[in-house]
Amino acid sequence: MQSFKSNIQRQIDLIPEGKIFTFKDLSFPLPKFANVAVVLSCLTQKNKLVRIEKGAYYKPRQSSLGLGYLPVYQDEQLNYLTRKLNGYLTGAYIYNKMSLTEQAPSTITIAVRNPVRAFRFEKLSVECVKAYVDVPDDNQTLRLIRILDAIKDCRHIPGTSPQAAYDRIFSLHVSPLDYANLEKLVSLSKNYPPRVRKILGCMLHENDKRDLEEQLAVTICPTTRFDFPYK
Repeated sequence: MQSFKSNIQRQIDLIPEGKIFTFKDLSFPLPKFANVAVVLSCLTQKNKLVRIEKGAYYKPRQSSLGLGYLPVYQDEQLNYLTRKLNGYLTGAYIYNKMSLTEQAPSTITIAVRNPVRAFRFEKLSVECVKAYVDVPDDNQTLRLIRILDAIKDCRHIPGTSPQAAYDRIFSLHVSPLDYANLEKLVSLSKNYPPRVRKILGCMLHENDKRDLEEQLAVTICPTTRFDFPYK
């Protein structure tokens, strides 16, 4: 038992301070699950670990100013939540980083395939919305997905008008893309509602990418009418 406990302790020693981890991040035989739980419980009682929620822990960082232990950084909380829910960050928090709004969000939004009810995690209010594609493996694809999310939400981005949101999405995020990324954006958009494809088609028309605009046009019923939030 002592060697097993030492093995778990060594694995925990390799985890950076402030990083949230779960049982899945530790390597051990499944029948030893209860033993691992005991080890983690003992380390928590000794203040070597902090239990942030059931099955999730982190190694606390000591303040260099003698202020005791520091809380987990928000970025790490968000990383943990997106891993846990198998989703990605979207909504006002991301739109702020995309320079689409200056308003700071009161709620964190995570896109997931199967949305769950809104909940609180530490001091964060979290809501889940439908993801139209699976979480990508690379940041560039994630960037393109967030552009499509912003187009989908352009009526409701806080602290700005729909027209201003449209203009910023186009000028800051769609217009600068090279042809290969525009092609990928068009391909991804086919997973989104027709309204998103139609708005993207308008942006491609504005960007003089008529061939890509036509690719989207054939995916939309020609008799469908849209009430656009821009001129």
